[in-house]
Amino acid sequence: MNLYKRILALILSVIFILNLTACDSTDKAYVYFTLTEPPSTVDPQTAKTDTELMLVRNIFEGLLRKDENGKIVCGAAESFQKQGLTYTFNLKKDLVWSNETPITAHDFVFGLKRAVDPKTAAPFADRLSVIKNATAIIKGKKGVNALGVKAVDKHTLKIELASEDKNFEETLTTSVAMPCNEAFFYSAAGKYGLEKETTLSNGSYRLAKWNKEIFGIRLYRNDFYKGEFRAKNAAVFLTLADKLSPLEILKENDADIAFIPASEIENAKQLGLKTVSYNNICWYLTVSDGFSKDIRKSLISLATQQVFSKSITTGYYGAQSIYPAIINDKAIQNGMPVYDLDNSKKLFVSAVEKLKDKKFPTDVILYYYDDGISKNVVTDIVGHWQNQLGAFVNIEAVSSPAVLTPQLSNQTYALTIFPLTANSPRAQEYLKSFGINYKGESLAKIQTELLNSKNIVPLMTQDTVIAYYDELKNVKLTDDGGCIDFAYIVKDN
Repeated sequence: MNLYKRILALILSVIFILNLTACDSTDKAYVYFTLTEPPSTVDPQTAKTDTELMLVRNIFEGLLRKDENGKIVCGAAESFQKQGLTYTFNLKKDLVWSNETPITAHDFVFGLKRAVDPKTAAPFADRLSVIKNATAIIKGKKGVNALGVKAVDKHTLKIELASEDKNFEETLTTSVAMPCNEAFFYSAAGKYGLEKETTLSNGSYRLAKWNKEIFGIRLYRNDFYKGEFRAKNAAVFLTLADKLSPLEILKENDADIAFIPASEIENAKQLGLKTVSYNNICWYLTVSDGFSKDIRKSLISLATQQVFSKSITTGYYGAQSIYPAIINDKAIQNGMPVYDLDNSKKLFVSAVEKLKDKKFPTDVILYYYDDGISKNVVTDIVGHWQNQLGAFVNIEAVSSPAVLTPQLSNQTYALTIFPLTANSPRAQEYLKSFGINYKGESLAKIQTELLNSKNIVPLMTQDTVIAYYDELKNVKLTDDGGCIDFAYIVKDN
């Protein structure tokens, strides 16, 4: 930690400790977490990145919540009942926001209506499409007041579904279903969730500081939280990895915990760090319709694992299907290409002969996202194309995977290689990036159809990894956005 950060942390620590009531040393512990990207918002309805979703999880609490074992339990709700398609939630009666304003059923009604309002553009609004009239509202065909939610009184909320949904209770534990105080929202004048002063918390923590110049976020235990999940540590201090990598920051003992690149798992273990991970990223090669189907087929056939296997490192795996394990942990082989050098050469030569100049274009560029590992994979593939097919392809890195993600549904670049991250186990959310409106169809069939187009092929999957010192206990990743609920973490001092 540089001198400024050390002094700042010391001052904040002294101030916070002076305000603590008598408690044990674990209760006073501070957890230092290093981020790889800054959040743009902590508005629950619009949060979408891993960092944003993690912050929302810690400063908000929904009707339901996941306990430290991942079991769905009551959060702000004291109890609930389900009769037919109607849920009735009974709120705890002494709940307040971090400014001591009482939490009411209307806060949940307003939050849910905001989430499905097209003007909000909530990235996970479709999770709520099972609520009566939600789909029509999301599509702009009905107003938000038609949503099947109602505050019966200050502490009673009814939600009417349009059909059964086995995932609905889990949806209520996620960001899109968090409450929102209507009066506070409008007083924020368009800046809700964008800064400390315009953020109101009801979770285990409150947002106490958000410095965007010299980046730093401070989450303090929410003393007004009346729920069952009081934070087991006093505060979480979040900084940004800029000059040093997350692993270097951990090595310097300037953080307790951090997301690290999957390729650094073995290095982390050598430093005595513990790791937790899950497989939620898949890398794809896309080939546009600007090439004939035979050229696409030959290029894809010569971009299989045999070609780049030596460049795959720890935390990366040769793709067995188009889905990372979080979506489907079974290897679906349907439609996966098979390396076939002889046939690929024949197809390629024949297809090139049909081109106007009878030559493969010399100005083709493959755009790719470089995460420090992928460039080796990319050069293996384009080198193989050149050596075996005589197809020379230039390569150019892009700054973010988001630049290339639209390729999955509409190829505008000739060739691309990039990752797609699953923010949850929901197949419908993942397949939306492919332009597919998933309604429970066979995942194997969808894969076959996508791969038969010869426009897309998965290359490898990748883990999301968190490294931490063993003085932290109960460090677990949730399956939605790689989130951590810091309320459960115990730090031994």
